[in-house]
Amino acid sequence: MANKLTELEFSLNDVIGGQPLTPDNVDLPTLRGFLEEVETLIKGDVPGASLADSRVQIKKGSVKIVALVAHLLASDARADLAKLDKTGDLDAIQPSRAKIIERWQSRVRRTPSRTYSIPSAANRHEIRISNTSQFQHAGENSWVSVEKHLTGKVIDLGGKSPNVHLILTDTGETVCVDATEQQLAAEKENHAYKNVTLRVQGEQHLRTKELRNLRLIQFSPQTTEVDEQSLASLWQKGREAWKEVKSAAGWVESLRGNT
Repeated sequence: MANKLTELEFSLNDVIGGQPLTPDNVDLPTLRGFLEEVETLIKGDVPGASLADSRVQIKKGSVKIVALVAHLLASDARADLAKLDKTGDLDAIQPSRAKIIERWQSRVRRTPSRTYSIPSAANRHEIRISNTSQFQHAGENSWVSVEKHLTGKVIDLGGKSPNVHLILTDTGETVCVDATEQQLAAEKENHAYKNVTLRVQGEQHLRTKELRNLRLIQFSPQTTEVDEQSLASLWQKGREAWKEVKSAAGWVESLRGNT
């Protein structure tokens, strides 16, 4: 199996407690998150991409992920990342990969001690993502302001920087919607782990439809209960209006001129 697979390397570098990050001192959430992001980078948006037959090794030299994957998938990832290396344009690569690069670049700007290294064409060159990296979307004007209603399940809300984390019903994607303490405190109902509809403002990419910089306007009311009194009133009005009609089907046929 091994000779049918191609090697790709991804490195996470950081300093923890004054010591270099290694497989011996990395915490589980960091390692798990890095592995998930590496998987997304490799698979990209390739139709039917699967890593079921892949192999992975975690090595020292920071935390280095050595992934052995199908040759065609490895070639696709390298070619895409070579475009990024050459142009610096996140729009030049597949959206799923661009999203990870953008996430890493944002993360290292908040944590300057952290850097990421990923392979470019044929591993002859590495792309290094640090707090000085300038990868960006050349088509930034493709982002437009939108106002939308988002429906999904709340998995987290509040926090020091108040926000709402929502798993969207239609796509399964998790989005973060910024809010204010006043907005969340004004809600009488505890929305945690419940389905809600949020009215939000933000930006959406014209090509990828990705959402960003979402801000809460309001929780839209959820109407799931039937107003029995109003329903009974409507039924009574219907009975009064149709009491002289012996047959609804016959009435329709008479309108059609069939009787």
